[in-house]
Amino acid sequence: MFGYIIAGQLPNTNFERVSETEFLSNLTVTSNALHVVVFVTEPFPEGYGGAIYFNWPNPDPTWQYLGFISNNKPSAIFKASQLKSGTNGSGLGTMFGVSAGGSQPQLGISALKLSEIEQLTAANDSSALTISSNVQFVQTMLDNLYNYLSSFAVTQQQMSASSEHWVKLSTVNQWYERFKTRMTNNPNFWKK
Repeated sequence: MFGYIIAGQLPNTNFERVSETEFLSNLTVTSNALHVVVFVTEPFPEGYGGAIYFNWPNPDPTWQYLGFISNNKPSAIFKASQLKSGTNGSGLGTMFGVSAGGSQPQLGISALKLSEIEQLTAANDSSALTISSNVQFVQTMLDNLYNYLSSFAVTQQQMSASSEHWVKLSTVNQWYERFKTRMTNNPNFWKK
């Protein structure tokens, strides 16, 4: 169902099925730079995708979520070299039937409903952009826009009779608060 390519190596489709929904493959790494492309070889059932995890050999497992693949996104590339140490605090512990880190890095894929995958957050050091960083960017951008527009605020008496259109600052503030609420409740609402 899955395959992967590590930069500079041949494609590999050797995944061991460790449960009904979990697949595991040991990686052969020949350099410090670890870029891996993960791809689908058979379509997922409708509404499902594959959550991709990485585990570097340590005394304790340090499974870290990298991102996902699906029928609409049949491949993804990740830079996992910064995840080697597993020191970024996002390790997920025992997964894929692995209770110890082993001697090789591992790639795990968990078949999940897409609605479940949307709730996962990628490890900070992978190439995937996290939802929390999207939220932070949007909120910073909105704050900047609101502050910029507020700096031009004038009272009704200060308005000149020109052909320019005016928007009440309270209207901008109302939009700003609604957008922040929507972004907080569902960071992916804009994708619909």
